[in-house]
Amino acid sequence: MKEINKNAFQLLIAALATGLGALLVAVTAVAQTEELQARFDLAIEALETDRLNTARRLLNALLADEPTLHRARLELARANYLAADFAGAREEAERVLADPDVPASVRTTVLAFLAQIREDEQNFAKRHTWTPTLYFGGMYDSNVNFGVTRDIIDIGGIPFRVLPESQETDDGALVVDGGILHTYNPGVRFDSGEHTGFFVWQTQGSGYYRGYFSEDDFNLGVATLRTGPTWFVPRRWRAGIGLQGDQVWLGDRRLGFFTSLNPNATWELNGNTEITAEAIFAYRDYSRDIDRGRDGWYQWGGLRLGRFFSGGDWGLQGGVGYFNFDADADNFSNKGPDLFVGAVWNAWTGGSLYARGSYRNFDFDGVEPGFNLSRDDDEYRVIVGMRHTFRGGFLQDWTLLADWIFTDNQSNLDIFKYDRHQLNFGLARSF
Repeated sequence: MKEINKNAFQLLIAALATGLGALLVAVTAVAQTEELQARFDLAIEALETDRLNTARRLLNALLADEPTLHRARLELARANYLAADFAGAREEAERVLADPDVPASVRTTVLAFLAQIREDEQNFAKRHTWTPTLYFGGMYDSNVNFGVTRDIIDIGGIPFRVLPESQETDDGALVVDGGILHTYNPGVRFDSGEHTGFFVWQTQGSGYYRGYFSEDDFNLGVATLRTGPTWFVPRRWRAGIGLQGDQVWLGDRRLGFFTSLNPNATWELNGNTEITAEAIFAYRDYSRDIDRGRDGWYQWGGLRLGRFFSGGDWGLQGGVGYFNFDADADNFSNKGPDLFVGAVWNAWTGGSLYARGSYRNFDFDGVEPGFNLSRDDDEYRVIVGMRHTFRGGFLQDWTLLADWIFTDNQSNLDIFKYDRHQLNFGLARSF
């Protein structure tokens, strides 16, 4: 009897051992599943918060331990795609398709994803992209005599009539502006924190001509060539520097050649807000002997902040800057602040309205010839405009542009006081 009990006890111990072993296996399996889920959730959290490199590292480590987790592999493909690692994204997606047990619905989605990867990979592989642009239109100018634009030639650069009230002559003009932009993509990438950055080189040539109907002494022609590198991280930041040359004609004569360097950088603080810092360093070399005192260095630096609201339906922008023009002749040298504020409203499908107000103070260094004072000007400018891109019909992909520009220049010297209305309208397109 004791022997039977001993055997029964041994059988019981064996059964308990077997049961406990199975229970331990089950518990271990559950624990492993929970650990894998926790690791997967951590990787997805990184992916959803746009920490792409962290997400890729976590998903690669997870798949190294459990290579059959197709859901994790597809998320790694997505992370690679967002980081512009198209080869890596394609490889992971194809490995999922290689499993014959993948459901048909999943297979269809993955095939569509692969098609998108290949399309974007082909676009990124393009080394040269050419983008022609064209604008033509009309213009009304209520005050042609004061010069075509203050940034090109200051008020008084061209002899004007004796009395201020007799200086205002209005005229219409035809305007043509065309150019071509070349983007060279060498395929260079770089890491920037959690994201992938890209490098391109852009070169643009353009020609602008404004021909007045009557006051042809003020016809304006500008030939521009600009080139320089750009670095950018999508949805994060972009920066570049441009070297630019402008040959300017006024009437039937050469006015001058301006050379400038323009470094700039923009940070996207979130999906709706960005801040830009930029500067201009330029040398203005005038052609006529009468303008030689205007030769000199121009410097400008500023910041601007822009933000969109209501899902991008409308936005605000403001900026502040400071400029200094050190001309050979002190009476042409000036400096001062530069302020602006603007708004844009996407009022209808394909169309928007915008407005901008700006202020600049021109504090001149030297005494103005014929006066016993140095000039001190305050320029106020308002721009109101609209644009509409046609989605169909004869003008499909063309954009209609129209704006009104009002300039009010106040000066401590009456002869330099003026106001000006300019109306512009035309059609533009990129090809």
